[in-house]
Amino acid sequence: MPITNAIPYFLMISVCSLVAYGQPQDEQTIREIDAAWSQALQHKDVDKVMSNYAEDASFLPPDEPIVRGQGNIREWFAKRVAAPGYSATFAPTTIVVARSGDIAYELGTFHVTVNDASGKPVEYSGKHLVTWEKRGGHWKVVAESINRDSPRLQR
Repeated sequence: MPITNAIPYFLMISVCSLVAYGQPQDEQTIREIDAAWSQALQHKDVDKVMSNYAEDASFLPPDEPIVRGQGNIREWFAKRVAAPGYSATFAPTTIVVARSGDIAYELGTFHVTVNDASGKPVEYSGKHLVTWEKRGGHWKVVAESINRDSPRLQR
């Protein structure tokens, strides 16, 4: 086969390799963002928490209406982290990046502790679903849903 005929095949193989390579790299990037995001939540740093959300993001908290927009989501988190005894951690269990490389979803778990009215710690665990979109070369949360696995547990 003449070299000129081989060039399209070489280009096709190169592009396929880049696409396949980008997905694991994007998954790792999202995992790194998640680790920093969880740490920011533990430290009650609402600014860092909110840096992960798109301006038009939607947040679906348990037992509450949908919270739309970064400003409203910020208010929701600010209220939660200000609660006495508040502590939260989360981690992804599964991240799937679309072949297109511009959207991904994440499944994971979380654990929250807050004090009840008497000051006694109450904790609960749950799961989350996050939809990510790559905007301007950066991964941003466009939708997040959280729900509890069980009723709150008192310590």
